[in-house]
Amino acid sequence: MAGTSVPILRPRPDSEAGGRPWQSAQPANLDDWRLLSDLYATEPVAPRDRMMFALLAPLGISPGLPLNPDALQAQILTEAAQLGDLIVRTIADDKRTPGATVSPGMHWEYAVLFDLDQESPDKRRLQFDERSFWFYEAIGMSLGMPGPIVGFGQVHLEAPKDVYGQWLDGGRIYRTRLPAGPPVKQFGSITLDDNLTRGPVITPQGAADLSSRNPDRVTNADGSLDVFFGPMKPAGATNWISTILAKGWFSYFCLYGPTEAYFVKTWQLHDIEMVGVVKP
Repeated sequence: MAGTSVPILRPRPDSEAGGRPWQSAQPANLDDWRLLSDLYATEPVAPRDRMMFALLAPLGISPGLPLNPDALQAQILTEAAQLGDLIVRTIADDKRTPGATVSPGMHWEYAVLFDLDQESPDKRRLQFDERSFWFYEAIGMSLGMPGPIVGFGQVHLEAPKDVYGQWLDGGRIYRTRLPAGPPVKQFGSITLDDNLTRGPVITPQGAADLSSRNPDRVTNADGSLDVFFGPMKPAGATNWISTILAKGWFSYFCLYGPTEAYFVKTWQLHDIEMVGVVKP
């Protein structure tokens, strides 16, 4: 079962230059609750979060007190961590939030679907799922990330599935075309993340990504850009991002300083399309 796996401490790409191992996923065991208890002991609780923290007290998590469950409590908390991991992975990979898809019939989704100040216009909703799947995949949030402000901040779109609604697979070869004239003032990038650890896919190429700042990228005659993904470079491909056999992945497409064409949708991404399979 995927939810019972223990997160892997993986070296950063610059580890040989003095970096250190880091963990891109929370533990799916009792250590998850220990980390939460340690955090609660040192971090102030904002008034808006008091209700959520009050729910932790019956679990033995209170400021200034060590987490010390008995055998039965430890078993319950361990199973809860595993189940919670599976639940939030499900709502992250297969979003049920209305309006999550960028365009009808497409598989690119908005990665950020909540209000930073927690003051949603819909007072009936806490945007709980939306917060859960973002912080399951990412770490932080800033004022510039949710948008929508033309020319300011960032836009994060994600695709866990191909054009046919199939999960993206590291053993298959895919292609997508980025239309000419990307709507961005600063730069854009497409990155691949491991769908289990939610950290970057690390390959012999390094981190699996392609940025508009990369001088080696090759555009088509009309200014569009074909990007290929797969464990081996397809013949004739110029812009290729390596994947890993037997590892699933999802893609982030990020715009830094999005312009008007993005918001009015005169520029849109194409879905990721499978063009081949590599046999292990």
